[in-house]
Amino acid sequence: MTKYLTIISLQIFMLGCFITSRAQKKDSTYVGAIEGVVKDSVHNYVLRSATLSVYKAGDDKLISYQLSNNFGKFQFKELPVGIKLNILMSYVGYQVYKKEFVIPADSRVLDLKMLIAERAENNLEEVKIVAQKAPVEMKGDTLVFNADAFKLDTNATVEDLLRKLAGVTVWSDGLITVNGKKISNLYVEGKPFFGGDPKIAIQNLPKNVVEKIQVYENKESPDKVNPDVNMNIVLKKDKKSGLFGKIGGGYGTDKRYAIDGMLNGYTPKTQVGIIGTHNNVNKTANNVQSLMANSSYKGEGTNYEYQSDFRQRGLNIFTSAGFTLAHEFGKPDRLNTSYFFSNSDNDLKEQVHTVESLNDGNQLIRDNVGTSKNVNRSHNFNSSYNHSSDERNIDANFNIRNSINNSINTQTAVGLNNATGEASQNAARQENSGDQRTIDVNLKLSNKNSYLNSSNKQAKFDTQYAYSNTSGSNNSKRTTDFSTSDPSQNENFNRQYNTSFNNSVHTINLTVPNVGPLSLRYLGVNMEFKNALKVNDNKETAVVGDLDNTIGYVKNSYLTNKSNYSTLSEKPVIGFSKSFRKYLDNRYYKTLRVSLFTEGEVFYQKNASEKVFQRFSEFNFRFLPSVFVDYTHNKASTFNRTYSLNYTTSANYPNVYQLAPLTDSSNVYFLHYGNANLKSDYKQRLEFGFEHNGTRVGSTGRLNLRFWISKIGNYIGDSSRYDALGRRMHYNVNVNGYQDVGYRAEWQQAFKMKANLLELTFASELNYANTPAYINGDEVLQKNLTTYNRLRLSYNFNSLIGFSGSQSISTGTTKQEGNVNYSYKNFGTTGGMSVVWPKSLYWNTNINFNRSTSNYSKPIDFAIWNASIAYRFLKGENAEIKVSALDLLGQNKSIINYGYNNSISTGSVNVLQQYFMLTLAYYPRFFGSTEKKKP
Repeated sequence: MTKYLTIISLQIFMLGCFITSRAQKKDSTYVGAIEGVVKDSVHNYVLRSATLSVYKAGDDKLISYQLSNNFGKFQFKELPVGIKLNILMSYVGYQVYKKEFVIPADSRVLDLKMLIAERAENNLEEVKIVAQKAPVEMKGDTLVFNADAFKLDTNATVEDLLRKLAGVTVWSDGLITVNGKKISNLYVEGKPFFGGDPKIAIQNLPKNVVEKIQVYENKESPDKVNPDVNMNIVLKKDKKSGLFGKIGGGYGTDKRYAIDGMLNGYTPKTQVGIIGTHNNVNKTANNVQSLMANSSYKGEGTNYEYQSDFRQRGLNIFTSAGFTLAHEFGKPDRLNTSYFFSNSDNDLKEQVHTVESLNDGNQLIRDNVGTSKNVNRSHNFNSSYNHSSDERNIDANFNIRNSINNSINTQTAVGLNNATGEASQNAARQENSGDQRTIDVNLKLSNKNSYLNSSNKQAKFDTQYAYSNTSGSNNSKRTTDFSTSDPSQNENFNRQYNTSFNNSVHTINLTVPNVGPLSLRYLGVNMEFKNALKVNDNKETAVVGDLDNTIGYVKNSYLTNKSNYSTLSEKPVIGFSKSFRKYLDNRYYKTLRVSLFTEGEVFYQKNASEKVFQRFSEFNFRFLPSVFVDYTHNKASTFNRTYSLNYTTSANYPNVYQLAPLTDSSNVYFLHYGNANLKSDYKQRLEFGFEHNGTRVGSTGRLNLRFWISKIGNYIGDSSRYDALGRRMHYNVNVNGYQDVGYRAEWQQAFKMKANLLELTFASELNYANTPAYINGDEVLQKNLTTYNRLRLSYNFNSLIGFSGSQSISTGTTKQEGNVNYSYKNFGTTGGMSVVWPKSLYWNTNINFNRSTSNYSKPIDFAIWNASIAYRFLKGENAEIKVSALDLLGQNKSIINYGYNNSISTGSVNVLQQYFMLTLAYYPRFFGSTEKKKP
C-alpha cells in the first residue's frame, strides 16, 4: 500500500512540475527593472501615491502597476527586456504623463530618473493622451482598483480579480488583507452581501460586473490608532442586479447521496436568497450563510473542494432549508430577516477505556460500550433593523428558536478495582424527548454627538438592552441495572422524569466616555463611565417517579421539586486613560496608552425551593481593578506593531448546583453532592501580547503572540471519594494553590509573486496548570500540560496549480504528585493538490495521516485519502460533472485519546467511511440587464 501511494504521489508531483515549467518558460524574458521618482513641475516636491502603470507599447497590455511611496519613488521588477514599453503616471489634478522606454538586455536595469508631472488646466488633455484606466489610484483616503484595467478569463470571479491586485492577499482560510491590514468588513455597493460572509460575494460575483474595488479605513472604528479597514465592491451601472445559485445532486456507493440547491437574487435595494440541502455524507451547516458559502461558484482558479467531514462522530443524515431577505428603505435604514430549518439524525456507537488513579496508588479501570440515536429538529427565525446616520446608530435584533430533540442512549460499563479485585457492571438505558423555545431581543443605541461639539448638546454614549427567554420541557425515562461481585450492593432503577423550565435574562450595558471634569481633560486624561446590569431568573418544575411493578410509577418525593433560582450582577466601572503620541507625517506613528479601570461587582443570588435545604440567599461584593498598557508603532509601508501588558481580576461565584443540588442515585458511578459553605474565588491574570502586521507589498506577514500567567485564590475545586466498586461521590470545595501559565502564537507569512502565492502558517499553544483537589480526603496537586503545534505550507501557481501540506501534533501530560503520570499524543500529517489542466478540468486530491499514542494503549494509525475529478462545461462553465472517491483506503477512524487530572481515556467511535459518488451540478448566473443597447 505504501508503494502504491508513493507512485501516485510522484505522478501528481511530476504533473505539477510539468505544468509549472511550461508556464515559467513564458516568463523567461521578464528579468528587467526600472526605477525613478515622481515630482511636481512647479514646486519640485515629490508626489506620494501617484499611479504608475507599465504597458507593452504595441498592444497596450498591462504588465505591472504600483503607487509611488512616501518619497515619490517607484521601482518595477520582472519586466521584459529588449522590447518597447510605455509607463503612464496619473495623479489627481495633474495631466497624465506618458513615456516610452526599452530596458537593455545586457544591464537589465534602467533608471528613468524624474517623471515631471504637469498640473492640469481644466481641459480634456488627459483623456486624449491615454484611453486606459489607471489600475490603481488614491482618491482622498480611499485606495481604488479599477477592474477593467485587469484582463482575466470571461468566467473569472471577484476572488480571481483580488488575487491579481498588488498588495491584496486572499489567504487560504478566507481572510483578506491589503498591504498587511486585515479587511474587517467586505461590502457590495456599501452594504453587507447576503449576510456579510466575504466568500459569498467574491466567489459568486463575476469580475466583469465590477467597476472598482475600494479600500478605506472605518472612521467610526473605536480604535483610532489601528482602525478597522473595509473593502467595498462597486458594481457597474448596468450590473447592479443579478441572480446566481446552484442546483446539484449526487449518488454513490453504500447508498450515499447529497442534494443541494441555492438561488439568490439582488437589486440595488433588496437581496433575497433561498437554499436547501439533504445528505448522509456529513455535510452540515448551522445557518443560511454557511450553506451559501458551501454552494459558491468559485470561478476559474484552483480551489480545494468542500468535502465530507470525516471527523464527525457517528453516522449522520442532515436536512436543512432556509431563506434570507435584506431590504434597504433608504441610506440610513436597513432590514434583514432570515429563517433556517435543520433536521439531523445521528447514530453513534463508541467504546471507551478509562484508567482513574487514586491517591493510594490504586487504579480504577472502566470499559464502556455505548450507543446513541439522536434526532434534532430546529427552526430559527432572525430579524434585524439598522438605522445609521451622522448623529446615531440604532440596531434592533429579534430571534426565535424552537427545537425538538428525541434520543435513545444505552451504555454498558464494566469496572475493576486493581487493588481489591472487586468488579462491577452497570447497564443503563435512557430515553429522552424534549422541546425548547428561545426568544432573544437585542436593542443598541450609539449616540455619536459629542457634548462639547454638538449643536444639540447631546453626550456621546453607547447603551444596550438584551432580553433572552428560554422555556421548554423534557421527558425522559432511565433504567439502571447495577450488579457487583457482592450481591448486597446490587441496585436497580426504573425512573421517569417530567421537567419544565423557564429561564429569563435581562442585561443592560451603558458606556459614557469623556465624563470627567475639565481639569482632567486639560491634563490629557480621558475619564469614562461603564455599567453592566444582569438579572437572571430560572424556574424549574420536576416530577419524578420510580416504577412499582404492582401499581406503576410512584412519585419520588426527594427528586420531585419546584424551584426558582435568581441572580443579580451589578458592575459599575470608572476608567481613566492617557495617551502619549509621537509621529511624523507619512513616516511613522507611535502611541503609548495607559488605562486604569476601577470596577466594583455586586452579586446577589437567591434560591426558593420546596426543599428546605435548598433555600438560601447571599450577597457578595468584590473590587475588581484592571490595568492596560498598550504601545503601538506604525511605520509607513513597512509594519504595524502593537505591544500590550494587561492585568485583570475577576470573581466566580458558586451556583445552586454546587451549593445544594438534588442527588440522583440512579447515576450510580457519579453521585454529586452540594457544599453549602462554598465561597467565591478570586482570579488574577497578567497577560503580555504582541501583534505584528507587515505592510510591504509582495510580502505580507502577520504575527500574534499571547503569554499569560494567572492564579486563583479560594479556587472552587473538586473533592471525590471512591468506594471499592469505583463509585464516585463528588462535591466542590474551596482550596488554594491553583495556577496556570501558557502562551498562544500564530504566524502567517505570504509571498506574492505576480499571480503566484506562497503561504506559511505556524500555530502553537501551550497551557500548564496546577490544579489542587481532594481524593479520598487527601489533598493532591494535579499538574496538567497540554500543547498543540501545527505548521502549514501552501502554494498557488497562476491559479492553475495548488499545493498544500501540514504537520500537527497535540500532546497532553497529567501528573498527580507521588502517584500517577499519564501522557498522550496525537499526530496529523496532511497533503493536498489541486490542478486545472487542461482548461475546465479540475483535479483534486488530499491525504491525511493520523497517529494516536498514549502510555496506556497501543499506537493507532490510519489514513484518509480523498480524490476527485470535475469537468465544467457550457458557455459560462455553468454545468459541472464530478466523480469523487472518498476514504479510498477505507481506514477512517474516530479516536478518543485524552487525559485530565487523575484519569486518561482512550477509545473509538463509529464514523463515515469509504464511498464513491457521481455528482451533477448547474450554476444559474444572470447579471445585469439583458436588453440590447440601442444603436
